[in-house]
This record gives sequence, C-alpha cells and structure tokens, in this order.
Amino acid sequence: MKDREIIVLLQRQLEVSQATIEGLRTAMSEMKQSMESTIEDLRQTIRSLEQALKDKGIETARTKKVLKNVAALMETHNERQPEPAEPDPEFTPKEEKPKYAPKARGNNGARRLEHMECEERVIIDEPEGVDLAGARFLKYRDSIRYRVGPMKVIKEIHRVALYSKDGTVISGKAPLAPLQNSNFDGSFIAFCAQMHYMYSMPVSRIASWLGDNGFRIGRGTIGGLLSKATAVFARMHECLRLAVLEDPYISGDETFHKVRVEEKNDKGLKIRKGYIWDLVAHHLGLAYFRYSQGSRSEKVFEEIIEGYRGTFQSDAMPVYRKLGDGKYDGITRIACLQHIKRKFIDIKGIPEAAEILRLFNLLYDREHRHRIGHDGWTAEDNLNWREEYAPPILDRIKTRLDSVRTNPAVPGDFDLMGAVTYAINEWEWVPGIFSGGDYDLDNNLIERMQRLVSLLRRNSLFFGSHKGGETAAMYLSLVVSCRLNGINVMEYISDILNRCASWNPVTPLERYRDLLSDRWKPQMNGNE
Repeated sequence: MKDREIIVLLQRQLEVSQATIEGLRTAMSEMKQSMESTIEDLRQTIRSLEQALKDKGIETARTKKVLKNVAALMETHNERQPEPAEPDPEFTPKEEKPKYAPKARGNNGARRLEHMECEERVIIDEPEGVDLAGARFLKYRDSIRYRVGPMKVIKEIHRVALYSKDGTVISGKAPLAPLQNSNFDGSFIAFCAQMHYMYSMPVSRIASWLGDNGFRIGRGTIGGLLSKATAVFARMHECLRLAVLEDPYISGDETFHKVRVEEKNDKGLKIRKGYIWDLVAHHLGLAYFRYSQGSRSEKVFEEIIEGYRGTFQSDAMPVYRKLGDGKYDGITRIACLQHIKRKFIDIKGIPEAAEILRLFNLLYDREHRHRIGHDGWTAEDNLNWREEYAPPILDRIKTRLDSVRTNPAVPGDFDLMGAVTYAINEWEWVPGIFSGGDYDLDNNLIERMQRLVSLLRRNSLFFGSHKGGETAAMYLSLVVSCRLNGINVMEYISDILNRCASWNPVTPLERYRDLLSDRWKPQMNGNE
C-alpha cells in the first residue's frame, strides 16, 4: 500500500507541475503578446515623432529662408526692386552671365593665369643628398611661385662726364627733373598721386608706408611735390576743359569736400564745405574737375561751360535747369531718370508710387535688351529701338503722374506728391533722353566718378586750403580720364611729368592736346 500511495502522490505532484508549467506557458504567451503590442506602439510613436521632427525641420528651413530674404531686402540699398510674386509679362528675364572661367594657358594643364607681365627669374632646383653619378637627365618640371618683395625706391646717380678739348668743356647731360631743385623723378610723384587720388590714401599714410618699406620721407615733402607738380599740369588742365567741351554729349554734376579756411564757422571750427564741379565727355572718355574757392555759384559754372554747344545731361539743380530754359544758346539739356526714380524708391507701401517706379524700371528693361557695340548693334539701331519702345511707356508714366497730381486725396506735403512734382517739373527734358541713340538714361557714369571724391573725403577729412582743392581737381581730372580710357595712371602721370619738364610755361594749348589720355602714346626711348 505504501508503494501505491507513493505512486499516486507522485502522479498528483506531476499533474500539478504540468498544470503549473501550462500556466506559465500561457502567462508567457500573454506576456509576449503584450510586449509585442507595446513594442509596436513604441515603434509607431517613434515614427510619429520622426515625422513630426521632419515636418518641423522643413518648416524651420522655410522660416529661415523667408527671414533671410526679408533681411536681404531690408539691407539692400541699391535701386533694384524685389521680383514680383507672379512673373511680369512686360519684363524680359535677363540671361544669366556665364561664370568666369580663365582659359587654359598651359602651366601643366591648370586653368590659371600665367601673368606674363611679371618679371621672370628661373631657379634650377637640383636633387639634394643624392649621388647623381651615372644618372640620365630626363627633363625639367616647372613649379611656379609668385613672390612679393618690399617696395623699392631706386636712387639713380647720373654721373655727368666732363671733358676738355681745344679749350672747350664738353659735358654729358643728365635728364631734367620735373620740378626745379628737386631730386625726385616723375615716377615718384606719379606714385604718390596714384596712392592719394586714385586709392584715397592720406598723405601721412603714404609717408608711413614708404617708411615701412625702407624709404624715409615726410608727409610735408610728399604734399609739396604733389602741389608743385600742378604747375606742369596747369595748362594741360585748361586744354582738358576745352577738349571735353568739344564732345557733343557731356554730363555734369558737383559734389562737396570739406576745406580748411581762415574764418571760423558757427561751431568755432575753421572748416567749411567746398564744392568740386565735374564734367565727363561721353564720346572722348575725358573727365574735367574744377575747384574754384569751393564755390557752387552759377558764375563758376558759366566759366566752366563757356563756349559749349551740344547736349548736357544733369540733375535738376537750378543752375542746370537754366540750360533747358534757353539761357545758354546752343545747349540742349536732358534729364536724369535715376534722380527721378530715387524719390519713388524712398516711398514704401504706396501702390501708386510702386506702379510709377515699375514703369520707370520697364524703360530700363527695354533699354538693356541691346547694347551698342555688341552683336553689331549700332547707335542708329538703338535710336530706332528707342523710338519704338519708349513713347508708349512714357505716355503711361505721364498719365500716372497727372493722375496723382490732380487727386485731391493726396496731400500737398505728402512724399508721393513731392516725388510726382519733381518728376513733372523735369518731364520736359525726359523725352530728349530717347532722341539720341547713345544718350544714357541717367547720370550714373559721372556719379561713379565722384566716388573718388567721396573716398578722399572719408579718408583725408578735408583739404588743407583752397589750393589743396585746386590740386585735387587737377589730379582727379587726370586719374578719371585715365580710367575711362583704360590707361595705367602711374605710367601716364610719370610720362607727362618727365616729358613736359622742359616745356615753356606758355607752351600753346594745342601741343598738350595729344598728351590727353584719349590720344596719349608713351614716349619711346625718350623721344616724343
């Protein structure tokens, strides 16, 4: 019996164990299903979070782009307007300019400039620390380095030989110096002029720069050289004025530069504004600057323009407007569209101003479709094109201007009314812009020239005297004329100074004409 009871007991324990195992299996299965469900939920949550982050990133990128565009528009100071949301059918999109890609010039097949203008020095680099006995030479491989050394001022000593023959002394001849009792060649003065009037470096800084490169000189000496050299340029400067007035199409403007004077101003300073007048001859590529005691009076302008016959482009300053009123016989005045446009550009958020500005821009869009000298396009072709596109656009602008002027809802002291009044007052001289094939739509060429004065004003602060203003006007005339004709300023001024050193102070003006930058040819071997 005991054995049987033991067997029964073991069977019962086995059944309990099997039931426990089955229960555990069921529990594990349920737990597995629960875990799989939880894991799937977690995966779905992760996917949702990833999508949300992706959407947020896209929206952030869009927001950044919008903010960047808005910031760019707020910082833009030029006169180009933002592109409209919808393409304007009246405007023709400009072709994108091809990116600059230097032509292959050899140099191991690399696309880079070879700078053939540089002085060349060939240095042979032989292998070091290697026994070359029995080696066969293959070839040289060039490796180029552009090295900059300190600026050099060369001291040339002309040792003049003296001989005696038959009681007569025979002497060699040293080259004449541009300035009497001066040891400086024209190239030194030309260098200082280029640094000061072209690159707007103050005289004191030029002296410091030369000192840093091993040549000590005082700023007073540099200023004296520049001032004294104007005696050589004085008659050339007058010849330049007459040459500019020979051009049938010129532009005129004026700008200011502070000057030191004897009288104190209301702030107790001996500084006041002085004005520099400037003209540019569009066909000849010559520029003329004039400073006359800093005066902006009509009398000075009359002296500058005396004898001119042709077309004169300018802003609406009263003295220029008299050109169009018939006070000066033989002169036809045309207006500057940019001066009119700028007043509408400054007006924000007014649809009428935006529409008038859009029509002015439409004139520029049509004009820029062709360019004289490109693809055989001539001034005559351009005139025919202007006669086709300009009249209807000008009529639309005039209609808009009259609409605003006669609108009682626009206050008289409103910015829009001021811009419209300026445009209407200038309108008589606007159509004349399109009466010639080679007239510019604006005075931007001469205003770009005036940047040299602006930079000089910023860096040098003021002229030391009215004489300093006259000196600046002479050098600016030469510098800008050189730039308009693609001539190296330093080479030109150096040549002119050395060439004219022996000329009589009363040399006829006609002789200077061939020395102006539109006709200038450098001396060959010291001969003219």
